[in-house]
Amino acid sequence: MGLFKLFVLCTAVIVAGALDSAQSVVIIHFHEAPSAVSRFSTAVFKYSVEGSDGRNACSSNGCFIACELDDQALRSCPADAIVLRNLTVNQKHTFLLNVTTQNGDRNSSSYSWFIDTIPPTATLSSEDSYTNAAKVTVDVTFSEACVLKCLNSSHCDVLIDGPGSIDASSLRAVKPNLKYEVDIALSMGSMYGRVVIRMANGSCTDKAGNPFTRSKNSAMIVRFDRRPVVADLWMPVSSYVLKINGVPRTVLSTNKMEDLKFFLDFSNPIKNSTEEVLSALHVKSGSVSSVLRGHQGNRKFAFRLMNVSRTEIIVIELETSLIIGRTGTPTSPVSPLTILYDTEDPAVGLSSDLQNVTKASRINFFAEFTKPVFGFDPSMVEVHGGKIARFKELSRALYSLTVIVEAEKTLSVSVLAGKVSDISGNQNLASNRVQLKHYSTPAVSTALQSFITAGVLATSLAVACLSLSYANIGIISALLTGETKFVAPSPSTNLHGMFGHLQVFVMSDWFSPNHPIEYSETVKGLKWLIPRGKLPWRKDSTLTWTNHLHITSGKKGFMAVGLPMLPVGEHKHQGNFTSCDGLRGKAVSSQSAQYGQPLNSAEYFTYFLRGEPLSASNVVKKLENNKGWEDMGMNLFWLAAIAGSLLALHISIFLLLRWRIGSTTSVNFGMVSFPRLEIFLLIVMLPCISQSAAFVVKGGTIGGMITGALLLVIPAAFILSVLLFLLVAILPGKFVQYKEIKYTVVREAWYEKLWFFITSRPVMGKWVYREGSTSSLVQNFRSLFVNQKGPPFFIFVDKTDQSTVPKWSESGRSGGIGRMRAISSNDSNEEDLKVPGPVKCLGYARSSYLVLDLIRRVSLGVISGAATTSKDHWMHNLIALAITMTQFVYLSSLKPFIRRSVHAVESISLLCEAAIFSISMAVTTKKPDPTEATVLGYVMVALLLLTAIAHITNEWYGLVSWLVRLSWTPRFMARGLILPFLPRKQWSSIVLPSSSQPKTGLSSVPQLSPDTDVPPPRGNSFRAMSATVVPMASPDNAGGRGEAEAMVEERSELRKLRELAKASFSGEGGKRRSRDRARDLACKAEAEGDASSSSMR
Repeated sequence: MGLFKLFVLCTAVIVAGALDSAQSVVIIHFHEAPSAVSRFSTAVFKYSVEGSDGRNACSSNGCFIACELDDQALRSCPADAIVLRNLTVNQKHTFLLNVTTQNGDRNSSSYSWFIDTIPPTATLSSEDSYTNAAKVTVDVTFSEACVLKCLNSSHCDVLIDGPGSIDASSLRAVKPNLKYEVDIALSMGSMYGRVVIRMANGSCTDKAGNPFTRSKNSAMIVRFDRRPVVADLWMPVSSYVLKINGVPRTVLSTNKMEDLKFFLDFSNPIKNSTEEVLSALHVKSGSVSSVLRGHQGNRKFAFRLMNVSRTEIIVIELETSLIIGRTGTPTSPVSPLTILYDTEDPAVGLSSDLQNVTKASRINFFAEFTKPVFGFDPSMVEVHGGKIARFKELSRALYSLTVIVEAEKTLSVSVLAGKVSDISGNQNLASNRVQLKHYSTPAVSTALQSFITAGVLATSLAVACLSLSYANIGIISALLTGETKFVAPSPSTNLHGMFGHLQVFVMSDWFSPNHPIEYSETVKGLKWLIPRGKLPWRKDSTLTWTNHLHITSGKKGFMAVGLPMLPVGEHKHQGNFTSCDGLRGKAVSSQSAQYGQPLNSAEYFTYFLRGEPLSASNVVKKLENNKGWEDMGMNLFWLAAIAGSLLALHISIFLLLRWRIGSTTSVNFGMVSFPRLEIFLLIVMLPCISQSAAFVVKGGTIGGMITGALLLVIPAAFILSVLLFLLVAILPGKFVQYKEIKYTVVREAWYEKLWFFITSRPVMGKWVYREGSTSSLVQNFRSLFVNQKGPPFFIFVDKTDQSTVPKWSESGRSGGIGRMRAISSNDSNEEDLKVPGPVKCLGYARSSYLVLDLIRRVSLGVISGAATTSKDHWMHNLIALAITMTQFVYLSSLKPFIRRSVHAVESISLLCEAAIFSISMAVTTKKPDPTEATVLGYVMVALLLLTAIAHITNEWYGLVSWLVRLSWTPRFMARGLILPFLPRKQWSSIVLPSSSQPKTGLSSVPQLSPDTDVPPPRGNSFRAMSATVVPMASPDNAGGRGEAEAMVEERSELRKLRELAKASFSGEGGKRRSRDRARDLACKAEAEGDASSSSMR
């Protein structure tokens, strides 16, 4: 209803207006008026009023005229014109003219216009005001309609100042007359610069006639920069330049937490915010916080490190791919900033190449710091009881000094605290105090080593002289008699055993570093037995480090670190640190290459924090001879010198004898034959070779391992050869046979059985040759089996039946030597009894005792050269003790030796060695006090002395017995030595002075065991039965003797044997007479050339 009323009212108003207009007869004409848009503040209006007849309606009757401006009535309004001044500019105005005539006619007319005094302008803009591109697009936006004209770069409303030009062809109208786009080409000849783009003045006018005027937005600057954005990480910490291998390197280190602030500078402003830069930073330890946000155009930033451990290598990396320069250029990669943050004070450890007691007057010490230090000198070392004679810097973390100690005083050496600093400024801690007591060699050690040395050398020389004399006489005797198969037995009973056991005592000095002085000094004086000694070309000042001290600090045992060193002995070490004080304290950035390239994290770790020093360890290895080459040289040089001298002497004697008897004569050279001496030398050399191999293998180098393996081939090959020789030539009985006499009825008390079980039962056994075997072949290797029992061939003797008493006899011309025969009045034949298998196996085991002994020598040699730490010493002593006790059990249970004396000295030696190893284990686990050490020292010396006396006594007893059996005089033995040097015409007068009573005691038959009397049955049966086994010889058929003579001689020998047997088994009443008769017959038989042995003790 309301809407309908409103519609009716509006219709009535419109109709009324139309009727009024149609009735109006007054017309208003504007003859002059301002333009619809004007730039002037004054407006002139000229107008006239006409009636319906076309004439001026106000000329005669007059009119009432009223004017309004912007709805405001003007006070006066002229009839024909009006001037409006000081109108408000930039605003729309409306002029209204109302005319009323005298007749009441009315009319009104209005005129609107806009006064515009704002000139047109343009705004220049671009998305790439900072760019690295070849061109940019500029937007030109006019404030009001205006046409942009651009014919070419010279005639264009857009002006360019700088290294660039406008591309007129690229002009585009986005909105006609209002917005345009145009491309600006930037010069490619410039890496960076700026281009000013502006609009030309008066380029166009607007509707009001205002000319184009530039505003501040009508010009813009485009900056281009094609240079890479360079970042620089740096810290204001103490910096040093050190020459490493002659190349200056920058070291950044600090021990202050407040220094852990770093800065990041860019060569050009970047687009990233501080938070984005912080996210692009990566720190491997601790955390980072922002201190200074980007300023100077977003070019500089500052950060702080927090939560860093006490010792750390801090590495700060910037992920430059996330940082973009303001011109769009990516940031170039930047090297990580690496610094050493260390608040730990350097520890220092002193160590010596000697033990707690020493007799050396010059003692080498080593000061090893846990990190490199600077400014360490001898004045910082506190010495009591001596003075420093030499000081040498091996690296910045390792120093050596030599101290001359005052006699019989305690030397004390230490490094004071706070005397030297590391690279971070931390001062050193006090070192451990090393105390050494100087002593002189105990008199008991000097006396004992002199006694043993003299005894061993005298025994060896006596054996050599007797062997050589016997060989000379035997060879020349065989030459004169025409016998070509003479081979002389050795007068030694167990010479290589004596050397072997004494070598074990010497090697035991390597089994523990805590041996008492009395024992240690004694065996040091006997190292020639191995042999071992200083190399002639090595000076006394050569440094050795046998007990290197390693220091740990907390959980991380980082060691003193140096730089690669030159070989020891050179004065100039290329890897030494050389500091340049000119850089100290300056802030050095990651780009400061003019001071030296900064160290990276691996180099910091290697040179300053490595748990085991890289180069200092190399120096230490050279100093302490850890690679073993020098130790091997000290063994092998003297081994080669001594063995080579003996071999040269052997060859010389052999060639001399060969020359004297004639090179065409076929004579066996007996003891001078090869390889008797060589086998003895090989057995004695085994510990030395195996120890040398262990020395170089312990060094850990590839060359050392190869060399050690090749050296171990020598003892392995020799042991295998001995085993094959026994298995092939000896044990099967193809060449020799071990025969042993056993009594069928022997009653012994229990204590006798116990005694014989402990000390070995006396046996009558002998190795004899098979018929037709080559004696010289096996004879030259007799030392490998002749002292041991073998698979036996038993001859059973009944003590009640005198016809079964055996006789060691020699057959005739067949060459089959050493057969056993059962002697009876009827010349009965030999009894051959087959031995059960278990007994044979027992014999095999007895013959193989030498193999076990050789394995033990090699094993102990390897163990003595392999020990390094206290734990190794204890374990190696335990292994050596186990091996020794195994051999002792083998010896005690099997009793492999024919001679009881050899069994006794071997048992004594093994027990003494086992005691030595047990004591070594005890002193290695717990170091004894001085009183206990002295007591243990005397006990160990006593064990050594007991072993030496047992062996020397056994050897000399065997030598004297051997000489007594031969009935030699010292004069005759001396003649045997010089016999080859005498004229040939005197040989017969010396060797064969009388045809009826020869004095040589030589036999043309090779013997395999020393001569002793046959042991009779024990107990009361000794008086009832006594069997004397007499060696008989029957030489081969020599030239000039016929078969008849041989048969007569053979029958004569049998008659003599029967007479001797009858004399031996005579009754109680004629006992003395029978013994005298038997002795005469034995001497007569011996004078005929038989020196064969009958039994072993």
